[in-house]
Amino acid sequence: MATPGPARALTLQSAVIVRTALPPGLERLRRRSVADAAEGVPAHLTLLYPFVDPERLTAATRRALRDVARRHAPFEYTLGRMATWPDTVYVAVEPAAPFVRLQRDLQVAFPAHPIYGRDTATFTFVPHVTVAEGAAVRDSALHTDRGWLVLPRRRNATAIEVIASRPDGRWHMVWRMRLGDSAKAVDRMRP
Repeated sequence: MATPGPARALTLQSAVIVRTALPPGLERLRRRSVADAAEGVPAHLTLLYPFVDPERLTAATRRALRDVARRHAPFEYTLGRMATWPDTVYVAVEPAAPFVRLQRDLQVAFPAHPIYGRDTATFTFVPHVTVAEGAAVRDSALHTDRGWLVLPRRRNATAIEVIASRPDGRWHMVWRMRLGDSAKAVDRMRP
């Protein structure tokens, strides 16, 4: 996710994510190398971004998200290894299939919000956790940092979250919806 530069007016944004926990060394790199980490965006796997304008996150939006979340059981995944695109260094996630299915179902529920604004007919969704982007990718120390040596790490996906920016530029969790059909699957809302 990108944050606006100083010359542009702040635009409120939201995203649907699965929050994850990076090992401390990789989290340190992420906080140093991802612009919106300083604004409160947690380590995560993006499922939909850009999403609904935060001022238009309605009860109907929440119900639709909850309906998708309930159809997907919690699952284990592995933060596998370092991988790169030309402008991004990220942690590859395995298996990709549960994230791909979850993202696809969210995309069907919210067709007006294609992931990364891309044409979903030609774009291939690759689940990942960004550790560095932009100019930070060219820092050779990033690629050889000892933080990468702790991978792989097992994690559990148990919920989706909607996060949104505030007028001060900080991001916060709006809703958290547990995955699964359990009667205990309760969603949380934060102001």
